[in-house]
Amino acid sequence: MRKRLETLKPTGKPHRLSRDRLGTLGSMERNPFKFEVRVVLAAMWLAFASCATAQDLPVGQSINALFFGELDYREREDQDDDGFVIGQTVAHIGFQLDDRLSFITEMTATARKGEDFEFEVERLMVRYDFSDHYRLSAGRYHTPMGYWNSAFHHGSWLQTTVGRPETVKFGSNVIPIHFVGALLEGNILDSNFSYQVAVGNGRSEEINDPGDFGDSNGSRAWILGGNYRTVNQLEAGISLYFDEVEPEFGPDIDERIYTGYVALKNETPEVIVEVTHAEHDSSGGDGGASSIYGQVAYRLSGKAENFKPYLRVEHLDVDDDDPLLGPLDLDYDGYIIGARWDFSPYAALKAEVRSEEFGSNDRRASFWLQLSFVFDATNRRQFMSPAQARGAAP
Repeated sequence: MRKRLETLKPTGKPHRLSRDRLGTLGSMERNPFKFEVRVVLAAMWLAFASCATAQDLPVGQSINALFFGELDYREREDQDDDGFVIGQTVAHIGFQLDDRLSFITEMTATARKGEDFEFEVERLMVRYDFSDHYRLSAGRYHTPMGYWNSAFHHGSWLQTTVGRPETVKFGSNVIPIHFVGALLEGNILDSNFSYQVAVGNGRSEEINDPGDFGDSNGSRAWILGGNYRTVNQLEAGISLYFDEVEPEFGPDIDERIYTGYVALKNETPEVIVEVTHAEHDSSGGDGGASSIYGQVAYRLSGKAENFKPYLRVEHLDVDDDDPLLGPLDLDYDGYIIGARWDFSPYAALKAEVRSEEFGSNDRRASFWLQLSFVFDATNRRQFMSPAQARGAAP
């Protein structure tokens, strides 16, 4: 989305704009925040301009644009920065150039503690559909492994809960959330089975960042996956991710990540169970990490149909001697109970009570409220459920 200044050194977070990364040239040195705001506003203007001209596109072309926002309120034990929190502003924009070629981008603006808003290109990819059996794409993805990371993109309105599971939260160190490379996927014959084969850059030296400027050690990451889907919204899948990681400190590490899931993508009920296991081998020792979460939700009926209570249980265990993740104290055990109120086709209010234990810290309770909303800039659709919007999202 922007050209890097030649005077800047790579930071490992190439798509992010913040005050200390804008260089020392001219007006940017005098007021870098104004430069950042102009970039964000320019991107928003481009998105809205594209939507405004969608009706004038040639036959066979279309634009699909969804915009999301959120505002959170939190009260946590033993924390000083509670209260209202501005969540992410998100744009999903898809361009269908013809019946086979499409382009997708996803952009976010995120408030950061003690910093300016951070602008990032989360997804940027082009795809060509040879047929239902062969769909080839290239770019920057949410890593196509497991269920949550593939099904739920940025925009918290899309998901039932306030936040993502700890293992697959944005910025997670347990799995690589983003992936830069190429993906071949499609249906297997005329069955309910599908496949994914991907190759690309692995983790950067900062292990929760992708290799946006190339692979840090020249060893490509590979992903193999398979899924089974039925007409009643039942889905199951497995995936394998393997790479050689070159962390900022220490020897190279061989990494293998296995995921498996079962998901019932209904509203009555919604059920998601996902298991992740990672293995890390190096000359300095071996170790691993395992996690599992289960989420159950059910939309009520009759006059209470706008309410959807839910429950999630999650456990993450990292070996102390794991050469990649062990020093980070990532163990987690959490219970979340909450309810979602869709008081409008475009907005939802969620309330959660959490009991969580992070790493070696004591268990603590917290209360969360979230107001999330969606705007369909191109088709003005009214979504009856987040699942319907996920199907419409680029």
